[in-house]
Amino acid sequence: MISTVIWCLFAGMTVMAALAVATSKNVVHCGFGLLFSLLGVCAMYVFLGADFLAATQVIVYVGGILVLILFGVMMTHRITATDLKSELVQPVAALIAAVAILVLSVGMILEQVWPAKEHLDPITPTTHAFGVSFLTDYLFPFEFASVLLLVALIGAAMFTRDSAGEDSDHV
Repeated sequence: MISTVIWCLFAGMTVMAALAVATSKNVVHCGFGLLFSLLGVCAMYVFLGADFLAATQVIVYVGGILVLILFGVMMTHRITATDLKSELVQPVAALIAAVAILVLSVGMILEQVWPAKEHLDPITPTTHAFGVSFLTDYLFPFEFASVLLLVALIGAAMFTRDSAGEDSDHV
């Protein structure tokens, strides 16, 4: 019972944050709404027993991509004053589409036969199987991707360093 309440709280947080992303006029507010939306999805992955997906969600999306987006937005001075709303947004069409999707979703949920179990099996973690696979069967592709990303990072640093060095010599 308590897990259902917590699930509903995280689902509500995710939906409300996604609505904040879709309706906010400020880019920074959209970024933070996206943060809470992605964290809510991560929490739902944990409830579903998909611990690897939850960890990947936090590391890749929240920890990497979203932080990069927020730093880019906050480092750019003019973008925080940008108004995201334009005349192309048609609220009537959006409302009709939202109601249609809601009706279809509720209809599919009500028609679905939901099997009930009296005794739930314990959720087994999936990270052990992924770890064993990465370090046995997929060791070479895993390490090759690591080396490839390292070479790309060094190359990007070299390109940045060379262009900065040339500019400082001419001043």
